[in-house]
Amino acid sequence: MEHSFAATIAALLLTGTVVTGFFALEDFFERKENPLPAETKTSVSEESEPEKVLLGIFEGKLALFAGKSPYPNIVYDFYVRNLPPEDQNRLSEGILVSSESELESLLEDYMS
Repeated sequence: MEHSFAATIAALLLTGTVVTGFFALEDFFERKENPLPAETKTSVSEESEPEKVLLGIFEGKLALFAGKSPYPNIVYDFYVRNLPPEDQNRLSEGILVSSESELESLLEDYMS
């Protein structure tokens, strides 16, 4: 009985983390799609280069990075040490994410 209770709690925590991440990403991608206000000035290099979104590792956990910041926008409660070495290497280099559906697919693959 204790084992099934612990497994249920773990599943609920994982589900909560994934759902929270999806809502945060939805907000992120919506802000990314909205045009800049007329009074905001940007340089030509900023206009021509879209903000990069990378899935990577921060302090041993799966994390989502936006832009050039070394700090993630979202840190998932999932340690990557249990993943195969190939996946850990890909994540340490950063996986470019181009859409919300691609991110959902990657998170599902790594966290399941």
